[in-house]
Amino acid sequence: MTRRIIIVGGGAAGTLIAISLAQLTTNSTEIVIFEPRARLGEGVAYSTNDDRHLLNVPAAGMSALVDDVRHFARWSNVDGDSFVPRRTYARYLRETLESQVQANPHVSLRHVQRPAHRITTSPLSVTAGEEDVQGDGVVIALGNSSPTCPDWVNVLDRSRVVRDPWEPDALERIPRGAHVLCIGTGLTFVDVAITLVAKSCRVTATSRHGLLPAIHAPTPSLPGLSPLFTSPRDVMRWLRHQPDWRAAFAALRPETQRIWRSFDDVGQRQFLRHARRYWDVHRHRMAPEVARLLEDHIARGRVRIRRGSAQDLAESHEFDFVVLCTGPDDSAALSRPPLASLITAGQARPGPHGMGVDTDADTGQLLTATGDLVPRVYAIGTLRRGTLWESTAIPEIRSEARRLAALLVV
Repeated sequence: MTRRIIIVGGGAAGTLIAISLAQLTTNSTEIVIFEPRARLGEGVAYSTNDDRHLLNVPAAGMSALVDDVRHFARWSNVDGDSFVPRRTYARYLRETLESQVQANPHVSLRHVQRPAHRITTSPLSVTAGEEDVQGDGVVIALGNSSPTCPDWVNVLDRSRVVRDPWEPDALERIPRGAHVLCIGTGLTFVDVAITLVAKSCRVTATSRHGLLPAIHAPTPSLPGLSPLFTSPRDVMRWLRHQPDWRAAFAALRPETQRIWRSFDDVGQRQFLRHARRYWDVHRHRMAPEVARLLEDHIARGRVRIRRGSAQDLAESHEFDFVVLCTGPDDSAALSRPPLASLITAGQARPGPHGMGVDTDADTGQLLTATGDLVPRVYAIGTLRRGTLWESTAIPEIRSEARRLAALLVV
């Protein structure tokens, strides 16, 4: 009898779980991926066609295979410290999945090129349009949702607002030479600015702190990690006392999920309120080549960074277009298909602090509105940020995928 595993979302996380399933299964298994894009492996992160948009992790950290950490570096024929174009990584994921499926005679793969609009648990099924597919397990791998949209944006002229810069051709409608305001100064802004400046646009970015992502650099030997972190304050104090903050973050990386889970609700909220932005700019860094290009644009006046009220700037009529480069809007994602069907049925609930969905910390299994495990339904990747905090980058998702695949193939 053939087992059927359904994956909702065919970006990086969905492709990684499919790769692990293809590696591990020894029984007849059909993998069905619901993904509206024509090509798997892209999602929001890797769908860009701009070769100036580079990975923000060196090639050595981007392997799709847990047991071969230099696989991507070899595939792309670069050294481990290189930063490769993001769309190249999407092709790598597709080719790796194809090779793993071809190598395992027990596995077949089907790509349903439609967005899933409903997930039900009894019977266990995923529906897209007129097609309803029943399965033996469902993995929700939706990745980042659209950017958070402040209420005041709704009063602006919709024709001059780009709500999601990663929608296909979203930036194409901004004409050459336009003056553009970007809301947010993180990695999304960096990519948007690089694309727009190439079109002779002038770009201004604003955020409350006006902080840009830090820059990758070679990491020296890692410091010893204190096991005595009982609060976010302990972590931040330890970081401040390290001679090299990059090495300190690298040392923290493997233990971040454990440390996050050790904090109580109050401690997690303190971190999110007081340290989150500073953590993000140091943890999620720019490739050196990207940083040099951005610094040149700033020096030449093509890009400006301003602290202050984004609303005041957007309503000043100083700008032709406004582009949202804010973080993902998890609350909106939970109220839309396909997650809305699970929330409405009480078969899922928002994750801690409103981030993603709530899951069992060890397995990724969804939790009901009352905290019970949802049989055979799992989440992976960004949707688990509230539970694990560190669950958005390839090394962590790769490990999650391997553990989850081992559960699903039993």
